Amino acid sequence: MRSLLRDREACMACVEGSPAAVAVHNKPQWLSLFADCAVVEDPVGSKPQINLCDDRGQSPLGRFYETFIAKNEIRFHVEHDVVCAGAVVRDLDIEIRMSAKVSVRVPMHLLYELTAEGGEVRIKRLAAHWELAPMVRQQMRYGLASALVGLHSFWRMFKHMGLSGIQGFAQARQTIGDTGKDKAQGFVTAFNSKNEKALSALFATDGMVAWPYGHDCTASEWHLPQGVLRVEKLLSAGRVTTATVYYQNGEQQQRGVALFQFDRQKLLLRRVQFFIETGDRSDSLATAS
Repeated sequence: MRSLLRDREACMACVEGSPAAVAVHNKPQWLSLFADCAVVEDPVGSKPQINLCDDRGQSPLGRFYETFIAKNEIRFHVEHDVVCAGAVVRDLDIEIRMSAKVSVRVPMHLLYELTAEGGEVRIKRLAAHWELAPMVRQQMRYGLASALVGLHSFWRMFKHMGLSGIQGFAQARQTIGDTGKDKAQGFVTAFNSKNEKALSALFATDGMVAWPYGHDCTASEWHLPQGVLRVEKLLSAGRVTTATVYYQNGEQQQRGVALFQFDRQKLLLRRVQFFIETGDRSDSLATAS
Protein backbone atom coordinates (compact mmCIF):
# COMPACT_ATOMS: atom_id res chain seq x y z
CA MET A 1 0.00 0.00 0.00
CA ARG A 2 2.80 2.40 0.91
CA SER A 3 4.47 1.99 -2.48
CA LEU A 4 1.17 2.62 -4.28
CA LEU A 5 0.63 5.88 -2.40
CA ARG A 6 4.15 6.95 -3.35
CA ASP A 7 3.35 6.45 -7.02
CA ARG A 8 2.82 10.02 -8.23
CA GLU A 9 1.07 8.97 -11.41
CA ALA A 10 -1.38 6.72 -9.55
CA CYS A 11 -2.19 9.47 -7.04
CA MET A 12 -2.70 12.06 -9.75
CA ALA A 13 -4.82 9.68 -11.84
CA CYS A 14 -7.20 9.26 -8.90
CA VAL A 15 -7.41 13.01 -8.28
CA GLU A 16 -7.84 13.84 -11.96
CA GLY A 17 -10.73 11.41 -12.05
CA SER A 18 -12.86 13.86 -10.09
CA PRO A 19 -12.99 16.77 -12.60
CA ALA A 20 -13.21 14.23 -15.42
CA ALA A 21 -16.33 12.63 -13.93
CA VAL A 22 -17.83 16.00 -12.98
CA ALA A 23 -17.33 17.35 -16.52
CA VAL A 24 -19.48 14.59 -18.05
CA HIS A 25 -21.89 14.35 -15.09
CA ASN A 26 -21.00 10.72 -14.44
CA LYS A 27 -22.20 10.16 -10.88
CA PRO A 28 -21.20 6.46 -10.54
CA GLN A 29 -17.71 7.25 -11.83
CA TRP A 30 -17.34 10.14 -9.37
CA LEU A 31 -18.55 8.06 -6.41
CA SER A 32 -16.19 5.21 -7.34
CA LEU A 33 -13.19 7.45 -6.61
CA PHE A 34 -13.95 7.46 -2.88
CA ALA A 35 -12.99 4.85 -0.31
CA ASP A 36 -15.51 3.27 2.03
CA CYS A 37 -16.33 5.75 4.81
CA ALA A 38 -14.51 8.54 2.95
CA VAL A 39 -15.17 12.06 4.23
CA VAL A 40 -15.93 15.12 2.09
CA GLU A 41 -15.75 18.61 3.63
CA ASP A 42 -16.94 21.07 0.99
CA PRO A 43 -16.42 23.72 2.09
CA VAL A 44 -14.32 23.08 5.18
CA GLY A 45 -16.38 24.26 8.13
CA SER A 46 -19.61 22.71 6.87
CA LYS A 47 -20.88 19.38 8.18
CA PRO A 48 -18.73 16.56 6.72
CA GLN A 49 -20.34 14.11 4.30
CA ILE A 50 -19.43 10.46 4.92
CA ASN A 51 -19.46 7.78 2.22
CA LEU A 52 -21.60 5.31 4.14
CA CYS A 53 -24.82 3.97 2.63
CA ASP A 54 -28.07 3.91 4.61
CA ASP A 55 -30.70 1.17 4.61
CA ARG A 56 -31.97 2.35 1.21
CA GLY A 57 -28.53 2.14 -0.37
CA GLN A 58 -28.11 5.92 -0.50
CA SER A 59 -25.04 7.71 0.79
CA PRO A 60 -24.49 11.33 1.85
CA LEU A 61 -21.95 11.62 -0.99
CA GLY A 62 -24.63 10.66 -3.49
CA ARG A 63 -26.97 13.28 -2.08
CA PHE A 64 -24.12 15.81 -2.09
CA TYR A 65 -23.59 15.08 -5.79
CA GLU A 66 -27.25 15.63 -6.63
CA THR A 67 -27.32 18.87 -4.67
CA PHE A 68 -24.14 20.61 -5.79
CA ILE A 69 -22.84 18.89 -8.93
CA ALA A 70 -25.63 17.32 -10.99
CA LYS A 71 -27.32 20.53 -12.18
CA ASN A 72 -24.19 22.70 -12.55
CA GLU A 73 -21.47 22.97 -15.17
CA ILE A 74 -18.17 22.88 -13.29
CA ARG A 75 -14.68 23.51 -14.65
CA PHE A 76 -11.40 23.14 -12.79
CA HIS A 77 -8.73 25.74 -13.58
CA VAL A 78 -5.65 24.22 -11.93
CA GLU A 79 -2.58 26.38 -11.35
CA HIS A 80 -0.40 23.95 -9.42
CA ASP A 81 -0.45 20.44 -7.93
CA VAL A 82 1.57 19.11 -5.01
CA VAL A 83 1.95 15.39 -4.33
CA CYS A 84 3.53 14.20 -1.08
CA ALA A 85 3.14 11.37 1.42
CA GLY A 86 -0.16 10.00 0.12
CA ALA A 87 -1.81 13.37 -0.37
CA VAL A 88 -2.44 15.75 -3.25
CA VAL A 89 -3.15 19.45 -2.91
CA ARG A 90 -4.51 21.39 -5.87
CA ASP A 91 -4.13 25.17 -6.07
CA LEU A 92 -6.92 26.23 -8.41
CA ASP A 93 -10.03 28.19 -9.23
CA ILE A 94 -13.30 26.40 -9.87
CA GLU A 95 -15.75 27.93 -12.34
CA ILE A 96 -19.39 27.04 -11.67
CA ARG A 97 -22.08 27.83 -14.21
CA MET A 98 -25.37 27.61 -12.36
CA SER A 99 -27.58 28.75 -15.23
CA ALA A 100 -27.27 30.42 -18.61
CA LYS A 101 -26.93 33.79 -16.85
CA VAL A 102 -25.25 32.98 -13.53
CA SER A 103 -21.68 31.81 -13.04
CA VAL A 104 -19.07 32.21 -10.31
CA ARG A 105 -15.34 31.62 -10.10
CA VAL A 106 -14.12 30.41 -6.72
CA PRO A 107 -10.46 30.50 -5.55
CA MET A 108 -9.72 27.27 -3.78
CA HIS A 109 -7.19 24.89 -2.25
CA LEU A 110 -8.29 21.25 -2.52
CA LEU A 111 -6.72 18.66 -0.23
CA TYR A 112 -7.08 15.01 -1.22
CA GLU A 113 -5.91 12.54 1.43
CA LEU A 114 -5.55 9.17 -0.27
CA THR A 115 -5.57 5.50 0.67
CA ALA A 116 -5.11 2.17 -1.11
CA GLU A 117 -8.28 0.08 -1.36
CA GLY A 118 -8.70 -3.00 -3.52
CA GLY A 119 -5.28 -2.45 -5.06
CA GLU A 120 -6.16 1.06 -6.29
CA VAL A 121 -5.76 4.57 -4.98
CA ARG A 122 -8.94 6.01 -3.50
CA ILE A 123 -9.86 9.28 -1.80
CA LYS A 124 -10.30 8.90 1.95
CA ARG A 125 -10.78 12.61 2.66
CA LEU A 126 -11.50 15.58 0.43
CA ALA A 127 -11.21 18.98 2.10
CA ALA A 128 -12.25 21.94 -0.07
CA HIS A 129 -10.86 25.17 1.33
CA TRP A 130 -12.83 28.08 -0.12
CA GLU A 131 -14.73 31.08 1.22
CA LEU A 132 -18.52 30.94 1.17
CA ALA A 133 -19.32 34.66 1.56
CA PRO A 134 -17.37 35.92 -1.52
CA MET A 135 -18.93 33.16 -3.62
CA VAL A 136 -22.45 34.16 -2.51
CA ARG A 137 -21.69 37.80 -3.33
CA GLN A 138 -20.66 36.78 -6.84
CA GLN A 139 -23.81 34.72 -7.25
CA MET A 140 -26.07 37.58 -6.15
CA ARG A 141 -24.78 40.17 -8.64
CA TYR A 142 -27.07 38.91 -11.42
CA GLY A 143 -30.33 40.27 -10.00
CA LEU A 144 -33.44 38.22 -10.73
CA ALA A 145 -31.40 35.43 -12.32
CA SER A 146 -29.47 35.14 -9.05
CA ALA A 147 -32.70 34.87 -7.05
CA LEU A 148 -34.00 32.07 -9.28
CA VAL A 149 -30.72 30.15 -9.02
CA GLY A 150 -30.71 30.60 -5.26
CA LEU A 151 -34.28 29.30 -5.00
CA HIS A 152 -33.49 26.23 -7.12
CA SER A 153 -30.30 25.57 -5.12
CA PHE A 154 -32.20 25.78 -1.84
CA TRP A 155 -34.88 23.41 -3.11
CA ARG A 156 -32.29 20.83 -4.24
CA MET A 157 -30.57 21.03 -0.88
CA PHE A 158 -33.86 20.56 0.95
CA LYS A 159 -34.91 17.70 -1.36
CA HIS A 160 -31.68 15.73 -1.17
CA MET A 161 -30.20 16.70 2.20
CA GLY A 162 -33.13 17.88 4.31
CA LEU A 163 -33.19 20.57 6.97
CA SER A 164 -30.27 19.02 8.82
CA GLY A 165 -28.23 19.20 5.62
CA ILE A 166 -29.09 22.87 5.17
CA GLN A 167 -28.07 23.56 8.75
CA GLY A 168 -24.87 21.59 8.28
CA PHE A 169 -23.93 23.52 5.16
CA ALA A 170 -24.73 26.83 6.89
CA GLN A 171 -22.03 26.09 9.47
CA ALA A 172 -19.54 27.18 6.80
CA ARG A 173 -20.53 30.80 7.47
CA GLN A 174 -18.49 30.67 10.69
CA THR A 175 -14.79 30.98 9.84
CA ILE A 176 -11.52 32.13 11.34
CA GLY A 177 -11.70 34.93 8.76
CA ASP A 178 -9.16 37.75 8.69
CA THR A 179 -7.83 36.74 12.10
CA GLY A 180 -6.51 33.51 10.60
CA LYS A 181 -4.98 35.37 7.67
CA ASP A 182 -3.25 37.85 9.98
CA LYS A 183 -1.85 35.04 12.11
CA ALA A 184 -0.64 33.19 9.01
CA GLN A 185 1.18 36.34 7.95
CA GLY A 186 2.58 36.60 11.48
CA PHE A 187 3.90 33.04 11.16
CA VAL A 188 5.67 33.98 7.93
CA THR A 189 7.18 37.11 9.50
CA ALA A 190 8.50 35.14 12.49
CA PHE A 191 9.80 32.37 10.22
CA ASN A 192 11.69 34.76 7.97
CA SER A 193 13.25 36.63 10.89
CA LYS A 194 13.99 33.29 12.66
CA ASN A 195 12.24 34.65 15.74
CA GLU A 196 11.49 31.47 17.67
CA LYS A 197 9.87 33.33 20.57
CA ALA A 198 7.38 35.11 18.30
CA LEU A 199 6.69 31.87 16.49
CA SER A 200 6.09 29.96 19.72
CA ALA A 201 3.57 32.58 20.86
CA LEU A 202 1.36 31.73 17.88
CA PHE A 203 0.95 28.07 18.89
CA ALA A 204 -1.18 26.24 21.42
CA THR A 205 0.80 24.16 23.92
CA ASP A 206 0.22 20.99 21.89
CA GLY A 207 0.75 22.67 18.51
CA MET A 208 2.28 20.63 15.70
CA VAL A 209 4.23 21.43 12.54
CA ALA A 210 4.51 19.20 9.47
CA TRP A 211 7.52 20.31 7.41
CA PRO A 212 6.61 18.89 4.96
CA TYR A 213 3.32 17.00 5.24
CA GLY A 214 3.98 13.54 6.65
CA HIS A 215 6.84 14.68 8.90
CA ASP A 216 5.08 15.93 12.04
CA CYS A 217 6.76 17.23 15.17
CA THR A 218 5.76 19.49 18.03
CA ALA A 219 6.20 23.21 17.43
CA SER A 220 8.52 23.42 20.45
CA GLU A 221 10.87 20.80 18.95
CA TRP A 222 10.79 22.14 15.40
CA HIS A 223 14.12 23.46 14.16
CA LEU A 224 13.51 26.44 11.91
CA PRO A 225 14.82 25.74 8.40
CA GLN A 226 16.95 28.18 6.51
CA GLY A 227 15.35 30.21 3.75
CA VAL A 228 12.31 32.45 3.55
CA LEU A 229 8.59 32.07 2.94
CA ARG A 230 6.16 34.14 0.92
CA VAL A 231 2.39 33.60 0.92
CA GLU A 232 -0.39 34.57 -1.49
CA LYS A 233 -4.04 33.67 -1.94
CA LEU A 234 -4.99 33.34 1.73
CA LEU A 235 -8.38 31.67 2.27
CA SER A 236 -10.20 31.03 5.54
CA ALA A 237 -12.70 28.17 5.81
CA GLY A 238 -13.89 26.92 9.17
CA ARG A 239 -10.99 27.01 11.61
CA VAL A 240 -8.38 26.69 8.87
CA THR A 241 -6.58 29.32 6.82
CA THR A 242 -4.80 28.11 3.69
CA ALA A 243 -2.22 29.90 1.58
CA THR A 244 -0.28 29.46 -1.60
CA VAL A 245 3.29 29.39 -0.32
CA TYR A 246 6.69 29.92 -1.92
CA TYR A 247 9.79 28.67 -0.10
CA GLN A 248 13.10 30.18 -1.19
CA ASN A 249 16.37 28.63 0.00
CA GLY A 250 19.34 30.02 -1.86
CA GLU A 251 18.67 29.83 -5.58
CA GLN A 252 16.05 27.10 -5.22
CA GLN A 253 12.35 27.97 -4.91
CA GLN A 254 9.45 25.59 -4.34
CA ARG A 255 5.77 26.37 -4.61
CA GLY A 256 3.19 24.67 -2.45
CA VAL A 257 0.26 25.16 -0.09
CA ALA A 258 0.26 25.69 3.69
CA LEU A 259 -2.63 24.87 6.04
CA PHE A 260 -2.92 26.77 9.32
CA GLN A 261 -5.38 25.08 11.71
CA PHE A 262 -6.53 27.01 14.81
CA ASP A 263 -8.13 26.01 18.10
CA ARG A 264 -11.55 27.33 19.08
CA GLN A 265 -10.77 28.95 22.40
CA LYS A 266 -7.75 31.21 22.00
CA LEU A 267 -7.39 31.07 18.20
CA LEU A 268 -3.90 29.67 18.55
CA LEU A 269 -2.32 27.34 16.02
CA ARG A 270 -3.01 23.64 16.56
CA ARG A 271 -1.25 22.48 13.42
CA VAL A 272 0.61 23.93 10.46
CA GLN A 273 1.12 21.66 7.45
CA PHE A 274 3.34 22.47 4.49
CA PHE A 275 2.64 20.71 1.21
CA ILE A 276 5.78 21.42 -0.80
CA GLU A 277 7.14 19.07 -3.44
CA THR A 278 10.78 19.17 -4.47
CA GLY A 279 12.89 17.29 -6.98
CA ASP A 280 13.25 14.18 -4.83
CA ARG A 281 9.78 14.44 -3.37
CA SER A 282 8.66 15.23 0.14
CA ASP A 283 11.61 13.76 2.03
CA SER A 284 14.01 16.38 0.68
CA LEU A 285 12.49 19.19 2.71
CA ALA A 286 12.54 17.12 5.87
CA THR A 287 16.21 16.30 5.49
CA ALA A 288 17.04 19.89 4.57
CA SER A 289 15.54 21.16 7.81
